[in-house]
Amino acid sequence: MSQLSSLIDNNFSHPEYGRLLYHHDLQNPNILHYSVQLNNSESLAWEPVHSDRQKDRGRLAIWYIDWERFQPAQWVTHLEKEKIQKAMHFSLAQFNENWQYELFRFNCEHWARLVTTGECRCYQITEFKKLQKIPVVGAVIVGVAEVVTGAWEHNGYAQELIEKEWNFT
Repeated sequence: MSQLSSLIDNNFSHPEYGRLLYHHDLQNPNILHYSVQLNNSESLAWEPVHSDRQKDRGRLAIWYIDWERFQPAQWVTHLEKEKIQKAMHFSLAQFNENWQYELFRFNCEHWARLVTTGECRCYQITEFKKLQKIPVVGAVIVGVAEVVTGAWEHNGYAQELIEKEWNFT
């Protein structure tokens, strides 16, 4: 954990620090994986401890940037670097190995967008639903719950935790 904390702090002056990155999944190019750039070769990402599970204990991990695959997200407005740094440290203290990675509720895109833009949202939920072949009746039920709670696309609870950290500490 101290290695991650050092990477977060030691790269703060890098000109692209805190930039939202994405890359296509090798097995399904319709799926994107998201991370937060630290320097020219490393980014920080939220992932399950066991890569083959949709729901698992989550952890922050260093992803090595392959610039032939990784791309910066051009369509987002990033927060100030200080807020991004603070959100990554908060994530290390509060989320790392304490929170669940959940494909539909708190995945790499939810986390990376939360840290870089302040909005805990996953825009690829529709694609995930297709991949899981959720039955029509199930999708209708989940769709109603989603409209009421925003549970799949947006994780308001994680967003509130980060916002409290930014405003009160």
